Amino acid sequence: MIKNISIILLLLLTANSVSTAQSYDSVQVYTQIAGKSLYDKKYDKAKTNYYNVLRLDDNNYNAIKSLGIIYSALGDQKSAKEYFERAYKMNPTDHDVCNNLGVIYSEEGNRKKAISFYEQAVSLQPNKAVYLSNLGQEFIKTHQLSKAIELLTKSNKLEPSQPITLFNLGNAYAASKNNAEAEKYYEECISLGQKNQELYYFLATIKRNLKKYDEAESLFIKIIEQNKNDLKTNMALGILYSIQDKYQDAIGQYKKVLEIDPSFVNANISLGVSYSLAGEIEKCDAILKDLFNADSALGFRMLDILKFEYTKKSKK
Repeated sequence: MIKNISIILLLLLTANSVSTAQSYDSVQVYTQIAGKSLYDKKYDKAKTNYYNVLRLDDNNYNAIKSLGIIYSALGDQKSAKEYFERAYKMNPTDHDVCNNLGVIYSEEGNRKKAISFYEQAVSLQPNKAVYLSNLGQEFIKTHQLSKAIELLTKSNKLEPSQPITLFNLGNAYAASKNNAEAEKYYEECISLGQKNQELYYFLATIKRNLKKYDEAESLFIKIIEQNKNDLKTNMALGILYSIQDKYQDAIGQYKKVLEIDPSFVNANISLGVSYSLAGEIEKCDAILKDLFNADSALGFRMLDILKFEYTKKSKK
């Protein structure tokens, strides 16, 4: 009888050992398939296999963190945040998770939490250029410009010629009113092949501030050639002409702005002011009358601008 019980216990232990081994093998297999799929950017396949890992091992750290990465790549930041926060609770010293949480909170507009997580990532990996750049960018948004410039400069030394770092350095110096440095970094971005409209616009604005009007005009026109209905750039070009006292050019440009958006009050006011400065008083008066009829505050705003412009001209 004792012998039979021993045999039964042995069989049970063997069965449990086989089951445990099979489970372990399944986790390993699913992890390998998921990892390869994630590397190949086959996110749905990777997600399915990581879920299988969690079905067998619900606290598998690699699967939890990887699902955060997958959901982030798929644009589902809510789910990504849930998995990254779960991973962070399990291992708050994972610098990659800290950085990813910083990115998510930054996109949500939660500057305080974004900075907190970015700072944790930097403290864990002080020489990781992308972490320094991310934290520097967040400091720009919170107007901590000296901190931003320090971090971004260090990032640029560690990994030179990274367009995003150079662009953010340009932004930080522009916000600091250091136009010459901003121009340098924006131009370096362009030299690396960056040609997006936002970069051209920022550089054009800096060129205007530096009174390099021809270069600013060329950049504004380049943007408009790519997108003729770009309201902001069309308006900026009109302002550039006004600054140079090119009133007929300014008039033509403000008209283009109003063709894009007839309700754009600032363009209408600028058009009226340009008519007056160009000596076309009747057209100026017509706009002024329309503004007073719509809202007297708008009419008085135009009169204030006219007073300022004529005072400025009298001092030249």
